[in-house]
Amino acid sequence: MTWPDSVIGSLDGTGVPRPPLASVPGLPPVLGGPDVTVVEVDPDMLRAMSGSLGAIAREVEALGGRRSFDDAGRAVEGSDTAAACRDAGDILASALGVAASRIDEMAFIAGDGAENYDVTDTAFASQLSAMGEM
Repeated sequence: MTWPDSVIGSLDGTGVPRPPLASVPGLPPVLGGPDVTVVEVDPDMLRAMSGSLGAIAREVEALGGRRSFDDAGRAVEGSDTAAACRDAGDILASALGVAASRIDEMAFIAGDGAENYDVTDTAFASQLSAMGEM
């Protein structure tokens, strides 16, 4: 979607049109492509985002994949199903660990952006984009 300059310029309250992301050297297209505008971010909002994401990462870690399958495995101990339950628990634990670490990385980026606000919102978007897909 391409927004008219009048709309883009009004987003930060200055009325001055901002260049599209495609004109920022070295910045890959993020969040839908090069026509996305960069908006100002409140450092307090970044701190709140960082805290919330950190809490979510801890909750994901606490889900514990192996424990989800322990009872089922014990109920059929010695069978192929018990072995499958152990394997599934390991796979789930690994997946939850990866998800938690990615959420934690986003929390770090948001917190770092808030503490070092000379890192611009463009750099913040670039860092999130550099994380790649999950």
